[in-house]
Amino acid sequence: MNRIKKIRGHRKIQKRIQNWIEQNGTINISDFLANKYCYAHVSFAPYCNISINNNSIAEPTAKTRKHIILGLQEIYNNWRIELDKFNQPYFLKIYLFEPRISKSQVICAIGKEKIEYYEKFFRPAYYKNDSNFQKILSADFKWKTHSDDDIYSEQELLTPESYYHIVEDYNYCKKLLKKLQKKNYTKVKTENEYGEDYLYYVPKGKVLIGGK
Repeated sequence: MNRIKKIRGHRKIQKRIQNWIEQNGTINISDFLANKYCYAHVSFAPYCNISINNNSIAEPTAKTRKHIILGLQEIYNNWRIELDKFNQPYFLKIYLFEPRISKSQVICAIGKEKIEYYEKFFRPAYYKNDSNFQKILSADFKWKTHSDDDIYSEQELLTPESYYHIVEDYNYCKKLLKKLQKKNYTKVKTENEYGEDYLYYVPKGKVLIGGK
């Protein structure tokens, strides 16, 4: 069981949110045209930090959460103005995760292949579309609800021990795979360059995907 690490210094975090909004206020056009996509995820401390010692970072409190959500909207609106200048079809959405709001992001893409990729990335879900998170944003947004899952590859979890630097990591993956196989999680067969694989979808909440 993960231990939840409490967050302190919310005023500092809110200052970081403002810096994050300013840093992501415009699209890096050269990178965008080269890669056909761009995203702005929650990338300020402590939410960008990798969890260690089996600790999880507590999700933001209500006031900080509101700052993040409104920041996503500001980034979305700025990007929409830029994308309209391209005069071609584009994908632009806010991904609003609940309850894992720290995973939320804005994503845009151009080109048929990239647009189709993002439109099909998340699995549809049958949650009620009544999130308090989305109510913070403009009523102009239209939302679709999808499932927020942690996805585990059986192929990766079966990686031989010789590939691991730390034996504890190998043992953890073996135990995790056994737990996944025992539970009634969605399991999807897939193929990749290394052969047959199975993906396990562990539900964590929902993600509302919205745009104007």
